[in-house]
Amino acid sequence: MSQSSAESHPFRSRLGLSPRLDRVLLIGALGILSAVSPMATDVYLASMPDMSEYFGTTASLVQLTLTTYMIGIALGQFVLGPLSDVLGRHKLMVAGNALFVVASLGIVFAPTIEVVLALRAIQGVAGAAGVVIARAMVSDMTTGRTAAQLYSILALITSLAPVVAPLLGGVIATVAQWQTVFWVLTGFGLLMLACSVLVIPETLPKAMRSQGGMGRIVRNAVTVVKDRWFTLYALTFAFGFGSLFSYVSASSFVIQNVMGYSALAYSVIFAVNAAGAIVTAMLNTRLVKNREPRALLLMGVIGMSATACLNMILVLLGVVGIPTLILLFLMQSCIGFIFGNAVALAQDRAHAHRLSGTGSAVVGMSQFVLGGIVSPLSGLAGDHSAVPMVVTMAACALVALGAVLAARR
Repeated sequence: MSQSSAESHPFRSRLGLSPRLDRVLLIGALGILSAVSPMATDVYLASMPDMSEYFGTTASLVQLTLTTYMIGIALGQFVLGPLSDVLGRHKLMVAGNALFVVASLGIVFAPTIEVVLALRAIQGVAGAAGVVIARAMVSDMTTGRTAAQLYSILALITSLAPVVAPLLGGVIATVAQWQTVFWVLTGFGLLMLACSVLVIPETLPKAMRSQGGMGRIVRNAVTVVKDRWFTLYALTFAFGFGSLFSYVSASSFVIQNVMGYSALAYSVIFAVNAAGAIVTAMLNTRLVKNREPRALLLMGVIGMSATACLNMILVLLGVVGIPTLILLFLMQSCIGFIFGNAVALAQDRAHAHRLSGTGSAVVGMSQFVLGGIVSPLSGLAGDHSAVPMVVTMAACALVALGAVLAARR
């Protein structure tokens, strides 16, 4: 589907309101579906000690609930994305959202930590439906610059939700028991379910679906990954996220233990850096109307690489302080030009093969797998050194730059 055809025959929401209001509601619903599952990753971090005491278990076993969720959301994207190319988008999304509600409610009443571990894995698989299918739906509805605008919004939500979620969880943990967090997630799950049932339509007609069983799903994945440009843009997105997640994983130790700032000051710094990414993502949605996504992506990756490498050099030379914070802010601000454009360009290639769901699955899975890899790497030297964080950030940024440069050749 060309951009012009996609825009001249746009998909409408199920509500059938005026075109402008319909579009706003549809984008808002897709944004909610993209936000809740990533937010569920770590919103309960501040409640972990309470959970450990409640179940009479170790902190490490409670922390394992993070791992099972990450495994679930990665596997869920890998399965549900390609499956939606065969079965359609809407029914899978509704089923995933309903299962997310059941799993979240089950955790509230879980009798043992082992049950929580199992339900967190199920919650991750179910929650993946919102993220991976929402991304595929954008490819069904539009391509080109319009898609880049929408992906800028969805990619920012998906990436920043697990960054902002612990702040919300911290507020809840100060006034309520740990179960309250999962009651809140149950409520968000119901909101997702309402969006998928009442607002979001089926965007993949039967005539456009891929035919075949599990063998076809595997072959679809191979087809997408063998597309050189898709793989390079997917790598750009994944390693850009890796650079960001290195900061997310280690910044609390670096800013508080190494630089000596208080927990409140860290929260302010963290919020300011997140605001930088939000502002540039909003700017990107405007610039992409008149500029090529490839050019904006290159600008963002060059900026991220330059600031990350300069920060690494300064830290290795012993300069840790205000310059470090400024460069972290600039680096995170570059993210707004990277995520949406990289996803849009990768999904354009998947759409060319009529495999948007498969492409979305590969992009999403690579994001969470790389996030899981860089998290421990960023803390290799303990909690009193900034070196592992800045080295990991710079390495990921340089790989992303290499991928985007290779894609331009």
